[in-house]
Amino acid sequence: METSFPVSGDAGVGSFEPADVQPADFRRLPSQLLDELRGLGGLSATASDVLDELGLSLAIPSELLPLRTAPAVIVGQALTVRYLPERRASSHPQLRKSPSRLAHHSVFAIGRPGDVVVVEVAGSADVSVLGGMAAEKASSLGIAGCIVDGGIRDLEQIRTLGLPVWSRRVTPKTGKWRVEAVAINRPIACGGIQVQAGDLVIADETGVCVIPVEVAEAASERILQVGRQELEQLSARSPAPAS
Repeated sequence: METSFPVSGDAGVGSFEPADVQPADFRRLPSQLLDELRGLGGLSATASDVLDELGLSLAIPSELLPLRTAPAVIVGQALTVRYLPERRASSHPQLRKSPSRLAHHSVFAIGRPGDVVVVEVAGSADVSVLGGMAAEKASSLGIAGCIVDGGIRDLEQIRTLGLPVWSRRVTPKTGKWRVEAVAINRPIACGGIQVQAGDLVIADETGVCVIPVEVAEAASERILQVGRQELEQLSARSPAPAS
């Protein structure tokens, strides 16, 4: 007797492995450097200015991918996943004879605590590829946050978990059997920019910035330098306390 997977529930969902899965073997940035960045105010704005200095157009405004959860700042290296529309129609007789081709568990499993999952949902922004169960797993593994150029759902549950999530849309419509993962840790398009595995992702309420891994360490030092200079300027302008 053939098994039919239910649309409701999370059984068997998220563990699909596409044919193209690359390991997270990119160069790791010093953890102390990432910690220092997280302590800066106005972080994405400063990062965007440094990207401009480098001649790189890799900033995404919050209007395009807004932060859907509580105010947060994340700094971490990217894990990427790309989805394409499922080629089979919902009426296909074999569609639910196999698990859906969502791959969030597969990408979470190859990362490290502090990594950021960046998702492209090409052509299917109206369906969700990340919900409460996926967010719970990401949070338990120490994923710093998720940036989804597509839809998410279960927003109340995600907020309760405290996982920072940016997305193009919020929708109740599931991506099960509507999209399929085609690659993990390959270059993707997110918010109109290219993101590669290992790139440094800086995101807050203002927007998202992506710094190529090959220049990320030097760019981070420059961001810290600018941030310290701005703090010194603010301190100099502050009135002296009354004696």
